[in-house]
Amino acid sequence: MKPVITIVVPFLNEQNHLEDCLRSLRAQTFRDYELIVVDNGSTDRSLAIAQRYADRVLHESQIGPDLARHRGFVEAKTELLASADADTIYPPNWLEQIVRILERRDVVAVFGPLAFKESPSWRRKLELRGYTTLVRIMYPLGVPLAGASNLGCRKSAYLEVGGFPPLAHLANADFRLVKRLARLGRVVFSPNLHAYTSNRTFVQLGVWRVVPFTLRIWLDIALERNRVPSAHYLAVLKRKSRQ
Repeated sequence: MKPVITIVVPFLNEQNHLEDCLRSLRAQTFRDYELIVVDNGSTDRSLAIAQRYADRVLHESQIGPDLARHRGFVEAKTELLASADADTIYPPNWLEQIVRILERRDVVAVFGPLAFKESPSWRRKLELRGYTTLVRIMYPLGVPLAGASNLGCRKSAYLEVGGFPPLAHLANADFRLVKRLARLGRVVFSPNLHAYTSNRTFVQLGVWRVVPFTLRIWLDIALERNRVPSAHYLAVLKRKSRQ
């Protein structure tokens, strides 16, 4: 019998994070789902880890998490989709909440706040509140802070707006995708739909570099300029220029 929802997890050399992610997804209270993982060219132990937990392992040769995620979405056999990230862990009721909200006929997508998994519990609570506050400020301004690591949507709506491929070369394609989805129906922000992701980007780049770049992206999305490229897209261009 076909499952109710499909979880899609793209990964590229995530051996230090992937097992914790997949364990948390296998511990969900809602059990009627398929777990698809999409290998984006890993050279470490990630693929072996994925094969122990996933229902299906796909391979996407085009580099970029959005393109790998798209492959999983297209291959999914269900109308409901849940988007997860390899460096993120999920509370047991995460999937149950997504299904309950997406079962409303007028809802095309749902997303929730993120906190850092490396933070102590008290700081996580502050991070979740901060994220929720930012959503309530930015969403009316045209920027849904809907990270692909904590997102659910309808496959029919996803395909109708073109999915990730037309946006994959742009920074924060997930925000841009959800903005398009909102034209088709309700997009729900659920403050109780928590997920805990890695803080490695902030550690590597530092807050003083992350904050101004983030503001630049928000303006690019709010004004629909579509000029800020993604880091993965720039990396691919740089690699091709060397060939």
